Amino acid sequence: MTTDDILSGLQNQTIGRQIQIYNQVSSTNDLARQYGIDGAQEGALILAESQTQGRGRHGRRWLAPPGSSILASVILRHRLRAHQVGLPNLIGAVAIAIAINELTNLSTQIKWPNDVLIRGKKVSGVLMELEYDRHRQPFFVMGFGVNVNTTWAALPKELRASATSLQMESNREISRVSLLQAILHRLEENYLRLKHGETASIIATANRLLYRSDDWVQIQMADRVFRGQAEAIDQGGGLLLRDMNGKRRRFLVGEVIQTGPETPTD
Repeated sequence: MTTDDILSGLQNQTIGRQIQIYNQVSSTNDLARQYGIDGAQEGALILAESQTQGRGRHGRRWLAPPGSSILASVILRHRLRAHQVGLPNLIGAVAIAIAINELTNLSTQIKWPNDVLIRGKKVSGVLMELEYDRHRQPFFVMGFGVNVNTTWAALPKELRASATSLQMESNREISRVSLLQAILHRLEENYLRLKHGETASIIATANRLLYRSDDWVQIQMADRVFRGQAEAIDQGGGLLLRDMNGKRRRFLVGEVIQTGPETPTD
């Protein structure tokens, strides 16, 4: 991928108009965070062919063979309101899921709050990080990775049961440039809706794509596990669960660690 290739077909006004591409970095989020602290403009995009310390949520590593994936981070400077804190991960996941479907015709789903799945296996993830620049103005970095042309042989053995790639699912090589352009376009659309407080259509799409909606799930919090039936993603990006006693709970953070169609037993 080159800057000229990406810009030549990019329809956006802001996101992705400024691009820095690296062969290898520790983490695109780390670089983007420093660029943001130093005053980089809204929409600045950091790309890498490989990462030595790529990470996902909860400190997990993001593993990708060099040149096979999209490894990216975007600087966004919208000051989130209290009711919007659960939305940034979601607008990224929805953008990626829709872009993949449009480009490849593969069926995608969203595992709340930030993963994109194909046939129940992870193909993409989003990682949001909040920071402050040198003027103490807040910004956030949206990092995302997409397994595009990773082959079965190149996929780490420990991930083969839970991860996949677009090439593995479609049996053909996918243009990373075309996919990145589609993701950035959908991301800018969703981001503008977020800034204008017009997120109803994003939430509706997220609920349509929600992985195992209405199934019983377990959500891992810092100190305990909650069990309940997943009802929906609400207008603030939180996940609504109904427990075995019929009580509804709302989660803005946490991780779905187990899903299934059966009612859990204690």
